[in-house]
Amino acid sequence: MTEQEAEVFDAWINLPYLPGEVTPDPSVVARFKRGNSAYEGGETMADVVAEMDRLGIGGGVLSKAPRDITPPFVHGTKTGEAVLRQTCERLAGFARDYPGRFVTSVGVDPRLGYEAAKHVRIAVREYGMKCIRIIPMFTGIAIDDRLAYPLYTAACDEGAVVSINVGVPGPMKPAKLQRTILIDEVALAFPELAIVMSHLGDPWIAETIAMLLKHPNVYAMTAGWAPKYVSEDVLRFAERRNPRKLMWASDYPILPMDRTVTEGRALALTGESRIGYLGANAITVFGRPN
Repeated sequence: MTEQEAEVFDAWINLPYLPGEVTPDPSVVARFKRGNSAYEGGETMADVVAEMDRLGIGGGVLSKAPRDITPPFVHGTKTGEAVLRQTCERLAGFARDYPGRFVTSVGVDPRLGYEAAKHVRIAVREYGMKCIRIIPMFTGIAIDDRLAYPLYTAACDEGAVVSINVGVPGPMKPAKLQRTILIDEVALAFPELAIVMSHLGDPWIAETIAMLLKHPNVYAMTAGWAPKYVSEDVLRFAERRNPRKLMWASDYPILPMDRTVTEGRALALTGESRIGYLGANAITVFGRPN
């Protein structure tokens, strides 16, 4: 496959919101200037797939982490087995409706301790989820909190990827829960667990690169970033140090696929680093859709 023909695979596609399903977070709308957009709901999976086809995006990781908009220090994650099953059923249904297009990812609440481990097993064994999402700003506990370790153990045992938000969040939530260096001890404790850092970890970009360099099974996706704004240090790492660690992700509908894939294709990455970034790395880590 030539650089020009590099397969494109989106490492993070959120389920489109149903009309009235969620009130757009005002802080996110303001930061990303989305206004009257897909973020506010109303688009369908058929709309998403049609846009992927138009843009030449072959597949992606379809994700849902149920949550509410809450004040800064109040957790927003919706939790419990019923919520988990309802979400997994939606995701698995869309994966069946569009064979060969999506692997699936579901948010699990690490605050549940051992129950979170049971939720991971349900998600993977009964619904075929390939990735477990943790969003510390919504759970209210840090990446390396001991409550999260049963979840990490179950994900590792089940062969699931864990994706974790790192860096200052868009919503008005505490940033320190998502500091990138907190990945370190989790990766040390679970060396076989594939961990994908989402949002790059700004302002701790140096820590993000350090984690990519140190841990063989730690990766990063550029979800939440318009690619033209991705740090030169991150791109230099992908081009010169390790072309197999960085993934393109739209974070639809927070950012539009059109803009992110156009800018992603235009980045100054070449050869293996470009092919890996646009899709090959994500497919290697998450697996190819069935």
